[in-house]
Amino acid sequence: MIDWDNIDTILFDLDGTLIDLHLDAYFWKQLVPQTYADKEGLDAQTCHARIQQLYRDIEHSMQWYDIDHWAKTLDLPIREMQRQHALNTQVRSGVYPLLESLQKLDKQLILLTDSHPFSLQVKMDNCNLSSYFEQLLSSHQFQRPKMHSALWQSVYQHCQLNPDRTLLIDDMEPVLDQAKSNQMAYTLGITTPDSQQPPKQFNNHPSITDFQTLLGSLSG
Repeated sequence: MIDWDNIDTILFDLDGTLIDLHLDAYFWKQLVPQTYADKEGLDAQTCHARIQQLYRDIEHSMQWYDIDHWAKTLDLPIREMQRQHALNTQVRSGVYPLLESLQKLDKQLILLTDSHPFSLQVKMDNCNLSSYFEQLLSSHQFQRPKMHSALWQSVYQHCQLNPDRTLLIDDMEPVLDQAKSNQMAYTLGITTPDSQQPPKQFNNHPSITDFQTLLGSLSG
C-alpha cells in the first residue's frame, strides 16, 4: 500500500510503464536489423548480430538512446521509420483511469523518459497521454540518462520538486536504484513492461504487474 497523503508528485517512465515496451523491442530488435539487411544485401542473421554488437558497445549511454546516432551509423531513415511504427503505440491497461484518479487528487504528474525527444513526440501523437502531465521530459535535455546519478539532481531542480514527497514508477531496476540513491523517497517497479515477455523480478523495490493495484489503493 502507498501512503498517497505523503506524495505530491509522481514521475512516470514511458516505455514499459505507460505504453507497451513491445513497440520499441520490435522496432530495434527486428525492424531495424531487417531493414538494414535489406539495404546492405546481407542475410538477416549476420546483420542482426552486427547490430546487436553495436547496441552493446554503447548500451544505456546517452548515445544509445539517440536515434540520430543510429540513423547516421546505419544510414537508415530512423525518424521516418519511427513515425510510421508509432502508429502501433499501445497504452497499458489501467493507465488512463489511474492518471485521471491522480489528477482528481491534485497530484503533480510528470513524464520522464530516456526516449529521444522526437520518439517521445511521435508516441504522444499516437495516444492521449500528454494532457495528463504537467511536463513531458526527455533525459536528452539534461544530457544524462536515467541510469546516471547526476540526472536526478538536475530533474529535481528543473521541476522544483521535493524528492521526499515524490514517487517514481519505472520498469528498470537500475533506474530505480539511482533515483533511490539520490533521495527519491518512493519507488515502484513494473514487472510486465513487455506484453510479449514473462514478468521480471525486482529485488530492491516494491513492484506491481499492472495498475489495478494502484487504482485499488487510491479507492481504498
